[in-house]
Amino acid sequence: MFPFSALCGQEEMKLALLLVAINPRLKGVLLTGEKGTGKSTAARALSNLLDLPFVNLPLAATEEALLGGIDFSAAFRGEKKSTRGLLTKAHRGVLYVDEINLLPPHLLVSLLNAPDQGAFRLEREGLSEVFEADFVLLGSMNPEEGLLPPQILDRFGLCVLVESEKDPETRVEILKRRLSYEKDPESFKEAFAPQEEALKGRLLEARKLLSRVRVPARLKILLGHLASEASPAGNRAEIFLLEATKAHAALSGREEAELGDLEAVAEMVLRHRRRIPQEKSPPPPKKKKPQEKREKEAQNTLSKPEAPSSEAPKTGQPDPSEASPRASSPAGTRPREGEEERLFPVGEIFAVRDLSDPSARPKMTQSFGRGERALTLVGRGHYLRPVPYQGQGEMALYATLLAAARRRAESGHTNFSVEPQDLRAKLKLTKTSKLLLFCVDGSGSMAAEARMKETKGAIMGLLLSAYQRRYQAALMVFRHKEARLVLPPTSSVEFAGKILENLTVGGSTPLSLALAQLGTFLEKRRRQFPQEQTTVILVTDGRGNVSLFRQPVKEEIAHLAEALRYRFPEVQFLVVDTETGPVRLEMARRLASWLGARYFTPETLRAERLAEVARESLRKGI
Repeated sequence: MFPFSALCGQEEMKLALLLVAINPRLKGVLLTGEKGTGKSTAARALSNLLDLPFVNLPLAATEEALLGGIDFSAAFRGEKKSTRGLLTKAHRGVLYVDEINLLPPHLLVSLLNAPDQGAFRLEREGLSEVFEADFVLLGSMNPEEGLLPPQILDRFGLCVLVESEKDPETRVEILKRRLSYEKDPESFKEAFAPQEEALKGRLLEARKLLSRVRVPARLKILLGHLASEASPAGNRAEIFLLEATKAHAALSGREEAELGDLEAVAEMVLRHRRRIPQEKSPPPPKKKKPQEKREKEAQNTLSKPEAPSSEAPKTGQPDPSEASPRASSPAGTRPREGEEERLFPVGEIFAVRDLSDPSARPKMTQSFGRGERALTLVGRGHYLRPVPYQGQGEMALYATLLAAARRRAESGHTNFSVEPQDLRAKLKLTKTSKLLLFCVDGSGSMAAEARMKETKGAIMGLLLSAYQRRYQAALMVFRHKEARLVLPPTSSVEFAGKILENLTVGGSTPLSLALAQLGTFLEKRRRQFPQEQTTVILVTDGRGNVSLFRQPVKEEIAHLAEALRYRFPEVQFLVVDTETGPVRLEMARRLASWLGARYFTPETLRAERLAEVARESLRKGI
């Protein structure tokens, strides 16, 4: 393997790997960033440096491969024995998962629970056994291919943003070392053998020193303030900050941690936990009193009554003739002329109702962790029990052989054979996720900017209440000659804020293309997450003006919308009309009819109302 000491550049990544090797309480390191930046090379080099077992978990791994399963050779002899899984093989070593964000959720949960407990229990076909599984978890991912949920990110002690080196000299040195290694690996490793031995000895000494490292009280106070400013969920940030600070001090050969130790590890601990704090909503404006009542009160406060002045109010005083903002307007209607219209750009978040309130949550027939669960024969999930095979699902091999053996014993036949009645399938338990996909018209119109601001506010508000819930939000924008997924499905407030901040509007309205892209996205999503409940919220006036197939635009839109309706009967479609003015074509209403969607009037386009409509669809379990 490539020597760890020969890695050039990527100082933060190397430091994080050394810290987790010193202090196992950090649980693991998540390496997130671009491809081809040496993430997997560094992970393998760390295990080689410490002479530890290195186990690579492939994305195609099954639950049996990860946890272990039944030994079929023993089963034919009438014995009940288990086989070792990858978690057991990684005990006291390194378990590396490339593209961990693409790992099935049920495997990801098992993977993260094992190092927390140091062991796991395998239960298969009446066999129950406990295996030790204490290992260093290293995961790598490319954020462009999807994100991890916040509750999963929080389990990693450290997170490193790995980017390609910008310095030309460093890039040249990386190239030289790689070519030299490929030409003669043994000679290259011999050249770096002294550095490897020195680094290995330093790590071993740091491990021994770790238990004696003290963190002064003043540093613990500062540590708490740093964690609080990041607004993380829970208290893992403080715990991992403390453990990382101690590990850095031990690596430096000191028995007392210093400010520099905390500064060196703070960003690695807080990067993936930092959230945008929810701002308190400003108090509602006080209702202005009628002019007649104010004049009377003013007269009572004066020692000498005076007639009401006919002059205009002085600067800074409220204008009695001015209508109160939103005070006289019914909820959901547009403000009257002269009133201030409050928009919701990114960063300005409205108060959201907490769905954790039992009265606000849907009744669940079955609860599983923090979400709902469903039984399935197809797709991914936790294997519960075998059921008779009915033409679909994954075959339960052990249960099939056992059924055939029992049938043979009951019939008294000596020959062993598997008949159709012996076949068994795996009944699985899977978590049901929920996705809110906003598809917004970003074409050039007078209301385009306001439309985008309100949609941003709704998405950000929903994501603030999405933590510890099983739903995500995504945004597709169509404008000019493209329909683009600008925000992939995520439950991360920080990630969404960065993506949504600089969205632009303008151009024509390619509604036909947007509907076609919706079909492609929904089909791919259904293959990846067959149990997912999806709601699509189309924010548009329905006036498409770009042809996709060189046909009349209205006919294209009708055809594509009806195709979506019949291809995805499990998807809930909502249409929010943005058409205003005295003359309305009501094309959005027709679009809703073609989609079989619920239709909402332009008054719905307020961030609070838009988010409430979305949450309502979630509560109904759509």
